[in-house]
Amino acid sequence: MDADPVLSAAVRLFSEFFDETGLSIAIIDTEMRYVFYNTECARLDGCLREHALGKRMQDINPHLDMETSTMRAALLQQKRFIDQYQLYVNAAGKPIAYQFTTLPLVAPDGRTVGVIELGRDLSLLHSQHAQILDLLDRMSGGSIRPPTTIIAESAAMKQVLAQADRLARIDIPVLIYGETGTGKELLARRLHAHSLRADKPLLVLNCAAIPENLLESTLFGTVRGAFTGAEDRGGMLEAAQGGSLLLDELNSLPLLLQAKLLRVLQEHRFCRVGSSREIEADVRFIAATNEDPQSLLERRMIRADLLYRLNVGYLHIPPLRERRQDVRPLAVYFLGKHRDLTDGRVSAIDETLLARMERHGWPGNVRMLENVIVQGLVLCEQGDVLRHVALSGDMPRVPLPAVFPPRGALPGSDATEVLHDVDRGQPVSVEAAVEAFERRLLVECLHKHPNLSEAARYCGLPRTTLQYKMKKHAIHMTVQVED
Repeated sequence: MDADPVLSAAVRLFSEFFDETGLSIAIIDTEMRYVFYNTECARLDGCLREHALGKRMQDINPHLDMETSTMRAALLQQKRFIDQYQLYVNAAGKPIAYQFTTLPLVAPDGRTVGVIELGRDLSLLHSQHAQILDLLDRMSGGSIRPPTTIIAESAAMKQVLAQADRLARIDIPVLIYGETGTGKELLARRLHAHSLRADKPLLVLNCAAIPENLLESTLFGTVRGAFTGAEDRGGMLEAAQGGSLLLDELNSLPLLLQAKLLRVLQEHRFCRVGSSREIEADVRFIAATNEDPQSLLERRMIRADLLYRLNVGYLHIPPLRERRQDVRPLAVYFLGKHRDLTDGRVSAIDETLLARMERHGWPGNVRMLENVIVQGLVLCEQGDVLRHVALSGDMPRVPLPAVFPPRGALPGSDATEVLHDVDRGQPVSVEAAVEAFERRLLVECLHKHPNLSEAARYCGLPRTTLQYKMKKHAIHMTVQVED
């Protein structure tokens, strides 16, 4: 039986484009036979592309469970599966961690003519995720702790430290706000080290560094059978029992997960993913964000009730440009910390250079200052005094993010010209039009939302997918500093 003509026409139209996306893409017809099966899909499934085309799904992969197949459910029940996670065994018997979207393909007359599934390989991330959880399972708190020293000479920073020391002794949630590089994690470690929980672990969950579909299991843990490939594992909440948990870049936490976290804060209980058994949460929460909390509320990037729960204790770390008295002692501290880069030869910083550094705007804050000192030491070839570092002007203003779209990406035409051709009814390939339109949308989005996590949420894409598309279209983001 041949595939539906509507489906066949669509496959012919988009097959070349699908092959260039870098995603695993498969399309089945109403008989569950593969009518499209690209190279990436063949690589993941451990099956030759030529062997799969025209064959039924169950004939290709002997490990496939048809009862739980999302493609079968999409075909028979018109179900939609968006950004799902699965650990499956491919035709060669190899476990594959996979993030996918499965959608029914519906003809203009309402008939379901097939199903398309788009996905990407998460095997490396899954392996790293498992290693992290194994490490957390073995953690006992230990006696070796990261440093909590914070250099502060300015009145503003001394006041922050005094507030932090008072909050440390009270077992309440704390919200820390500060620009990137101001030392939010270091302040969180100080809070924990001065608290009654200091003999228990402080764990750090970077909400922006873990894919959304792994965040919940990382935080709450899983039980065997919660999803395909899930094992009995404790999450960070269990590993941090009796201690503290820092939720770094809180603004990157999905709203649905924020609601579940709110319940933990209110009830002090939680369940592993896939379980109904409640576990007591004896954890102190510290949250950190690099964006103003009020702005996050106005843009609906954080739940108001969660923010109020976390904001019982509030600390704002001022940017380095607002506490210039700290630049000199910080520079001297970092020189001592990294002087081994010159075998101890460089022991001082030139006064003229220190004066320049005090006038600098430091858009990357303390982290940027440390990196500048390290770079200066690496490049210091002679003498025992550091006299030169790479500064971009004595008084730069706040950095201006810039987005650079590709040049000449389409032979003989840029994105605007292609789109104009479409508007004028000129013959343009579907692939060129789709590429041009996607590129223009991404550039406009990144101009409005220069933060990658924010841009990804605005586009409705995982951050990693946005980064892939930027690389695909040769779109680069840099930070310009005006003199």
